[in-house]
Amino acid sequence: MIIGTEITKQFIGSPVLDGISFKLGNSKKAALVGKNGCGKSTLMKIIAGVMNYDGGFISITNEKIAYIPQEFDFPDSTVSEFLATCIENEWEDYKIEILKEQLNFTNYNPDQLISTLSEGQKMKLKLVQVLLLDPTTLLIDEPTNHLDIDGILWFENFIKSLNKSVLMISHDRQFLNNIVSEIWEIENHKLTVFSGNYDYYKTEKDRLIGKWNQDYILFQKKKEKLEALYDRYAGTYGVKAVKSRISRELEGNSEKVPYVSKKIKEIDFKPGITHSKRMVMFNDVNKTYDGEKFIFKNFNFELRGGEKVWLFGPNGAGKSTLVKMILGLEKPTDGEVVLGENVSIGYFAQKQNQLVYDKSLLDNFLDITHCEYREVFGALKKFLFEGDILKLKVKDLSPGQRARFAFAIFTYHNYDMLILDEPDNHLDIETKEVIEESLRNYKGTLFLISHDRYFVANLEPTSVLYLKDGVLNRI
Repeated sequence: MIIGTEITKQFIGSPVLDGISFKLGNSKKAALVGKNGCGKSTLMKIIAGVMNYDGGFISITNEKIAYIPQEFDFPDSTVSEFLATCIENEWEDYKIEILKEQLNFTNYNPDQLISTLSEGQKMKLKLVQVLLLDPTTLLIDEPTNHLDIDGILWFENFIKSLNKSVLMISHDRQFLNNIVSEIWEIENHKLTVFSGNYDYYKTEKDRLIGKWNQDYILFQKKKEKLEALYDRYAGTYGVKAVKSRISRELEGNSEKVPYVSKKIKEIDFKPGITHSKRMVMFNDVNKTYDGEKFIFKNFNFELRGGEKVWLFGPNGAGKSTLVKMILGLEKPTDGEVVLGENVSIGYFAQKQNQLVYDKSLLDNFLDITHCEYREVFGALKKFLFEGDILKLKVKDLSPGQRARFAFAIFTYHNYDMLILDEPDNHLDIETKEVIEESLRNYKGTLFLISHDRYFVANLEPTSVLYLKDGVLNRI
């Protein structure tokens, strides 16, 4: 059992965690949720023992903890070389083989560099490494971010069947619905535990917010009555008794305020083309690499204005290659890709390579958008970036904050067609909900690649495409 009591943590004098307590054990599956930057990864690192805390106490009884961070740090070696370092004796190779079979980790070349593996393969390789330690508790930060849908479904079943306690940070709501029995929410430096899955947490949280605000309204009414009573008795002998009554009835409520969630209010995507103009067309497109491996074969596809298309398929199926051909970054081996006339395309990439990590947020925004200096502050404030944080370098942001910053840049200009490649990765749930609402109301053309089933369902796509083995099927 892992028990935390009154844990506190500060960074540069500012509180991150303030007197939080928790229990984890008995093969419980729990999830940490909250806004980007609220302290989820900090708490997980504290439990894992890789970060110190300032106050409180953590008791660990009969537990062996393994921690899988959000971003993997592998050596520059091959898969087989790395796995050889994960065991003490060669005769233990059989343990690796058993785990690879359990994890369905077979679609790789043992002699290939780890850096060339897909993110899903890297996740499985990391799992092999930590499970060889035979932990009783797994701490996993954003496990589904780079898994395709098949990988997520596999991971769900794997975690369900795992006879270990698991604490995850995840913003994949469908995944949380299917896996966890507790939601741990960090808000305003405090931790609240909800017994149930994500939908239960959401319903209960809305109920608590409603009660909080109703209590505030009732308190304000009571306060107004007491103030009127005081005014009536001011200057009389009865004023002392009234003061005593006011003090007694308002005790503990003097700072009562309505519930306010600091989140992005809205994102406004404004297209220029809103009807059925042809946006892009693939005519008998073939795409091969090294003259042998077919990515697409006799590929035909047309996308028209106003459509909202969701494309999904296994990692490596060619989704990103298809996008690069639309953008003109790659050419087909045979056939043609035709864009509509005067179509402006906005591309939100899975990896934000346009960001310069050693530059500040302010300089990045100016350099990429070419906007007027006076416009920067209002544009970034909409995405909760203001004050001294604008001086921070991009490398100092959390992955979630970087994704939100990238969206601030992306939405500065208006486009007729949006191509979004895993736009929801790393974003907290509240930000996802705002983006979902904005994209649902977007009148332009949307081409979405995503493995987040909850996100896609809320987006209400007009078409669903499945790409596998070079074949595109409309579902």
